[in-house]
Amino acid sequence: MTITSFEFLLLIVSGAIVYYAFPKALQWVELLIISLIFYCFAAVPYTIIYMIISTLIAYGVTVWMDRERKSENQKKKWIFPLVMISLIINICLWVVFKGKNLWIYLLLVFGKYNPQIEAISNMHLVAALGMGYYTLQIMGYIIDCYWGNVKPQKNLLKLFLFVIYFPQLMTGPISRYADLTALYEKHKFSYINLSFGAQRILWGFVKKLVLAEKVGIIVSGITGNPDTYTGFYSWIVIFLYPIQMYADFSGCMDIILGVSELYDIHLAENFNNPFFSRTSQEFWQRWHITLGTWAKDYVLYPLLKSKVMIKLGKIVKKKFGKKTGKFIVSSMGMLVLWMVMGIWHGGLRYIVGVSLWYWIILMMGELTASGLKKMTENLKMMTSSFGWHFFQSIRTFLIYAVGATFFNVGVLKGIALLQDAWRVISIKDYANPWIFFDGSILDLGVTYRDINIIIVVIVILLVVGILREKYGYARLWIMEQSFLFRWSIWIGLFLLLLIYGEYGPDYSAAEFIYQGF
Repeated sequence: MTITSFEFLLLIVSGAIVYYAFPKALQWVELLIISLIFYCFAAVPYTIIYMIISTLIAYGVTVWMDRERKSENQKKKWIFPLVMISLIINICLWVVFKGKNLWIYLLLVFGKYNPQIEAISNMHLVAALGMGYYTLQIMGYIIDCYWGNVKPQKNLLKLFLFVIYFPQLMTGPISRYADLTALYEKHKFSYINLSFGAQRILWGFVKKLVLAEKVGIIVSGITGNPDTYTGFYSWIVIFLYPIQMYADFSGCMDIILGVSELYDIHLAENFNNPFFSRTSQEFWQRWHITLGTWAKDYVLYPLLKSKVMIKLGKIVKKKFGKKTGKFIVSSMGMLVLWMVMGIWHGGLRYIVGVSLWYWIILMMGELTASGLKKMTENLKMMTSSFGWHFFQSIRTFLIYAVGATFFNVGVLKGIALLQDAWRVISIKDYANPWIFFDGSILDLGVTYRDINIIIVVIVILLVVGILREKYGYARLWIMEQSFLFRWSIWIGLFLLLLIYGEYGPDYSAAEFIYQGF
């Protein structure tokens, strides 16, 4: 079962009907039942044992910790070691089952040939659905309890619901326990929740089944035949893959957040118009927001506040000066943060081609910020103008597109793709720039109608993005319009999905790009 399947729609509709018919004090039980049903049909059922182990560990440690803090005995000194052990066990579970590609690769590269290592590499280790997401959630919960930010959940089944809550299992978002207490509250049926949820689900389906799927045909066709499609085709991949990834990932988020809204539960936003960003730093505050904030709150800030980093900061500030010393310490912290996010993605190409790339870009941005500011002031550039903001957004998009190229095809293939694209600029006759007009683009499996639909939906995305920047959500602006106009919008989107969406019994939509994490 996938979240774009008819079975999933049937599950959420029937689930919502039963949810509001349930005694309000037991609505959380119905959510737990639906989550278990979804997991059994969407994942390998026995892998739920990993989630149960993580939940039991978190429950035992946090409840014991809370009891010991209230008591007068001398066992409080064991709280920190046990918290660390619980976090390490969760990390080890993830490493063994989800991060196996990375550690097996390291064993094969740095270890001498050993038949046992080869045997391990051939083992079929099945991870739990959403293991990367729920592992960070449960670790964040343990840390928050240790810091005293939240009170431990004394009901084991309620804590398990926090871990297995079905909308977020597929691709997140990475929720905080304090933000999901609505799971256990009483909820009345609301037309607003129903309409907002349905609208967001529809918008997510349009992004995924219309835009991402059609763009994906072009991108997959080119990257799958690198010897055939070279030259100008490389630029198509570089520009289109970020759009495919955004439509795919944010489309999934829209479906998930919409489903949760049906139950009057509001999950954290994971995207906020990232392509409107003017700097790479701003981009990562708008893209995969919950992963970035998790890494900052639980990795970066504790690291910078640690005794080791404080001591190191004093040494480098004394030796290199206050400003340079501060930059060195912050850059080291950011390197650790990006390494953690690269490892979480689970492969060497993400560490080398994504983590290091963006870390270098962000550090270069900090180093050159003051110089660029002086330059724009000396040249009397109108940095508040639309033209300057547009240039900044295009620049940020290109920087992201390069990193996304590594994310898409790997480091070596990504470098080859960029080199091929560069040759188009340096040698004019290297490739035919008119592939859209001579018909060769059609060999990839798309039609001119598909290309027109891609353009139309991208324009709609742009309009929705502008409305979101101004009104918070485009649907809030739509609500203020006349009855006929707003229903024309939703019916139009539904017809766009119905006529041009990629679905049906003979069609299998591609897995969500971030489903594998």
